[in-house]
Amino acid sequence: MADSSAPSTPSDAEVPDSTVPSPALQRLWFALERTGWAWLTVVPAHPGAPALEAATAILEAGAPYAATQKIHLEDATGISPADAPRRVLELRERVARGERVIAVIDSVLTRPASLPLALASDGVLLCVTLGETDFGSARKTMEFIGAERFVGSVTFPRPKKKGRASSSRKKKP
Repeated sequence: MADSSAPSTPSDAEVPDSTVPSPALQRLWFALERTGWAWLTVVPAHPGAPALEAATAILEAGAPYAATQKIHLEDATGISPADAPRRVLELRERVARGERVIAVIDSVLTRPASLPLALASDGVLLCVTLGETDFGSARKTMEFIGAERFVGSVTFPRPKKKGRASSSRKKKP
């Protein structure tokens, strides 16, 4: 199973074309490569986990190594039950043409219509937010999709909350 931590800041995940991806992202890419995927689905362990950011980071990490093969990023968040079968067929056609696909879906806890994409893919990567994802949500996500379908997980730090500035908290005399 691939297991990697994402960069500590969002800016680290944004790799300019002229630079090499971080060592952590490169390790994640190669760990995923061992699974032999053509279609990878990234699923948040809980609603709101940064699955799209994880998929983008994987795409950027793999770009230097998969230069001869097209990798398509499919944002399938918000998918409806009626649209899921059509989207599965479209992504299977891309794979049949030799493309690779990284699909991002919503939490299956809140949008079960995402399940067909996870079930049709070669493997699923679980996206976890440290300090926010509860064990129960991660476990249920794995149960709904099937633990055997998971190729690994990626962790992200908790986003920094915009709070009051420390200067606004004054001590009483």
